[in-house]
Amino acid sequence: MKTLLSLSIWMFVNVLFCQDPVVIVASIVDSNTGLPIEYVNIGFDSKGIGTVSSEEGRFELKVNKDFASRGYELFFSCVGYETKRLSYSQWRKLEGQDQQVFLDPQTTQLEPVVIFSGKRGYDKLGSETYSLSELGYWTDRDALGGELATRIRIDRERTRLHNFRFHVIRNEADSVRVRVNIYDCSKNMPGKNLLSESIYHTISKSKGVETIPLKDHNIVVNNDIVVGIEMVESYGDDLYLSISATPFGGTAYLRERSMAGWDVRWNFGLAFGFLASYPVVATNP
Repeated sequence: MKTLLSLSIWMFVNVLFCQDPVVIVASIVDSNTGLPIEYVNIGFDSKGIGTVSSEEGRFELKVNKDFASRGYELFFSCVGYETKRLSYSQWRKLEGQDQQVFLDPQTTQLEPVVIFSGKRGYDKLGSETYSLSELGYWTDRDALGGELATRIRIDRERTRLHNFRFHVIRNEADSVRVRVNIYDCSKNMPGKNLLSESIYHTISKSKGVETIPLKDHNIVVNNDIVVGIEMVESYGDDLYLSISATPFGGTAYLRERSMAGWDVRWNFGLAFGFLASYPVVATNP
């Protein structure tokens, strides 16, 4: 029996668009440099309505008038920047105006990453064994920010991630731009994003193994993590991108679009594999 994790538009969102929508249009820029910020997550928290800004920082978000009148805040989130929230009265001023939204660079001092010298052992984390009958997939070009994620077990402290591999079963788009997100695992759910900079990768081949180098990003973790692949842009007229699950189970998470809440699939893991290293502690003979 085939098991599917779908990342397409939700039925209730389609219902919301039956009436004439409120159209929010704006460009997102860095408050210090004035330069556009690409691939910012925009949406109403856990409401299933959201999008991602383009390479030029621009976005357009359609909201049903009944939904808009409920007064929810609109959120803007991007790695390296302070999360911004606009009240109902603030974001309604963006309706059809194509104004600018300014994000402030992150000022919180992150804990320094320390790479320990000495002998290191190497290990493979997660599972690269894939199943053709179990998969997760994207089918809706408008579902930007849609994400597939799975939990990765970390057994050793100061584990450094060197590369990330997953298996594409079928890609019908010209190419798909994705962002890799790495979260701490808080109460069996994705928590805080641990990255200090965005990691992007473009999938252009029709099928096969994709490898994303991570070593230069100096990602060091001590506890279990949740790793996600988020669609931020699709090129071409068609979109069908399927990613393999593993037959060995696990825990998978998906959200339909930017800022949506997480849906959990217990005993269903994605075939995400990592090459990692860890410090080897010398023992006295």
